[in-house]
Amino acid sequence: MPKSDQENIIITYMYYHYSMMSGDLIKEARLRAGLTQAELGARLGKAQSMIARWERDDVSPSLETVREVVRACELELTFFISKFDDSNVTVIDQHLRMTPAERFADLMARVRFHDRRAKQGASSRD
Repeated sequence: MPKSDQENIIITYMYYHYSMMSGDLIKEARLRAGLTQAELGARLGKAQSMIARWERDDVSPSLETVREVVRACELELTFFISKFDDSNVTVIDQHLRMTPAERFADLMARVRFHDRRAKQGASSRD
C-alpha cells in the first residue's frame, strides 16, 4: 500500500473513531482553568501523582469522578444524545483522497457558488 493511502487510513481512523479519553478531558479542563496538576489535586483532595495518572490514562476514573474534576476546574461537562448521522462520510472520504491543491480548488469553487447565490438573493430583494 502506498504511503499516502496509509496516511489516509490513519486520518480516516482518527476522524471517525478517535474519541476523547477521560485523561484528555481532565487535562483539557485543568489547562483551561490555568491549574497545575498539584493545584487541581489540592482542590480535589488527591495527590498530584493521581492527577498525572488520570491524564496519562494509566488509571481510568469513573464518569462521576471526571465530572467532579471538571467542576473543580470551574467548568461543566455536559452530555446529550442525538441521532447518529453519517451523511457526510462520503464527502469526507472523497476529500481525504484529494491532494491539498484539489481540496483548495474544490473549496474555492464552493465559495464562488455561495457568493453567486448570495448576490442573486440580494438582487432579487431589491
